[in-house]
Amino acid sequence: MSLLVAPGQELIEEQLQDGRRVYRSSIALPAEMPDILARLAKWAEVQPGQVLLSEPGDGVRRSISYGEALRRARAMRKLLADHHGLAKGDCVATLAPAGIDALVLKLACLSGGLVHAALPPFPFRDGVESEATKPFLDAAQPRLIVAPSGHPAIEGMSAVSLGELVRDSMVGAVPGADEDAAPEDWAAIFFTSGSTGTPKGVPITRGMITSNQSAIAAMWPFVAETPPVLVDWLPWHHVFGGLDNIFKVIWNGGAMHVDAAPSPSTFEASVRIMAEVSPTMHIAVPLGLKLLLDRLENDQAAAAAFTRKLRAIFFAGAGIDAALWRRLADFRDSHGDFQILSGYGATEAASTITLSPAPLERPGELGHPLPGHRVALVDIDGRSELRVSGPNVAPCYLIEGRTVPLPMDEHGFYRTGDAGVLRQRTDGMPVFGFDGRLAEDFKLSSGVKVRTGPLRAGLMAQCAPLADDIVISGEDRDRLVALVFASAAGRDRIGEISARIAGWNAANPAGSTAIARFDLATTPADRSRGELSDKGQIVQSRYLRNHAELFEALQAGGGQAPKGA
Repeated sequence: MSLLVAPGQELIEEQLQDGRRVYRSSIALPAEMPDILARLAKWAEVQPGQVLLSEPGDGVRRSISYGEALRRARAMRKLLADHHGLAKGDCVATLAPAGIDALVLKLACLSGGLVHAALPPFPFRDGVESEATKPFLDAAQPRLIVAPSGHPAIEGMSAVSLGELVRDSMVGAVPGADEDAAPEDWAAIFFTSGSTGTPKGVPITRGMITSNQSAIAAMWPFVAETPPVLVDWLPWHHVFGGLDNIFKVIWNGGAMHVDAAPSPSTFEASVRIMAEVSPTMHIAVPLGLKLLLDRLENDQAAAAAFTRKLRAIFFAGAGIDAALWRRLADFRDSHGDFQILSGYGATEAASTITLSPAPLERPGELGHPLPGHRVALVDIDGRSELRVSGPNVAPCYLIEGRTVPLPMDEHGFYRTGDAGVLRQRTDGMPVFGFDGRLAEDFKLSSGVKVRTGPLRAGLMAQCAPLADDIVISGEDRDRLVALVFASAAGRDRIGEISARIAGWNAANPAGSTAIARFDLATTPADRSRGELSDKGQIVQSRYLRNHAELFEALQAGGGQAPKGA
């Protein structure tokens, strides 16, 4: 069996002239750095009939091969130039969800040197320009908007129907030649969540795609030696699914099987497709992992089918809580021969900054910097901010049609706004760990700082498995209050949750850690109001703004004091 991770990986420490310590991987970035379209062309020649992507159909899945995908992309690229007047550098904005037609459009943009902008669906749900859509359109400045057939934007915003675009490109299709491309050319625009302000466009260059996928394959040789087979539901307007996952498949000659977003009503179909295609890698966010484990933990046959060829489960290391980690580790120990890997990234870094140099030992591990990149830990008011430099870092932001510099420090490192620590694994290997988001920290009226990320993580571990999430408040007040989103296991056990929080307070009695009053949330966080990220996690700052009255009521004596407090 091929190696999961490259052997002998080390974290190399260097010191800058001003004394700052920076870290890099001992693994080098490969010298050969082909363009992503060249990788597609290679596989279209070597394995033209190999399935690249499949999607759900009417009772049967539809698929497209590598050879067909390249032919259709080049035909659509010619149509976009000849009939829509698009030239290299023009932006095509799309509302199309993941699927075959969306893939052909994405690849057509690469072939034509066009910039593919993935628009988030919710602000455009009514199909008309509004205050909600303005930041995205102003940033991307699209020459053409493409929407799925039947979308109201076709009438309300003069968008082109993707279905018609596909049909027109296949009538007498004569593939056009690929436009000359350079690493600095923009390939895509993705948007940050906008949870703390105006959404910002992030241009992704072709070189960023190349460095990202080259570095991943260097750290994790199994993705090249065992081409990834993914059953994937992550949305393509998010950099995780729409950039990293699909290009990881294309880079390594694998296959993506598009799945419905996880829910109790869709998981039976998900289990069936997993059994049919035997994924080699499962890439997920915490919400998806919870639902997956809910379905597989007590179904030996389904679990065996899922893990038959599975090499790794991968998730973003910043997002998993202790209770979910224990469930995942137990599942690994009970089923199959696979490992758990994690990483950390940002839209501004083509999705990836660090990856696991070895199978995970505990949650919160972020790993080592990607080959060719450097990571620094810089003190910010008693905590250390993670900063990164290297070829994955985007050239700028796009705001209101203008290019705006990323927040860079004096050494040219991108400031992520996330806190990190350097930890020792039991095998002696140092790895970066996640220590919360600096923007979520606040001060009590006493001036004492509350480190929200570590506090929330500690409370989640204390309350596991009774809580899905916890929102903490107390800025400019003299005490902390919390709203607990109970899990299915905890909804009828408020007394036990109270006792758990009381136990936390006894062990952590300081004003910056003890919870004075709490209550259980009666309704879930609302994605339409920006309270849930695309990864299914609560955006604390937005939730606090939207529900200020709940936390004011807790400060005024509502809810309850933890038992024994």
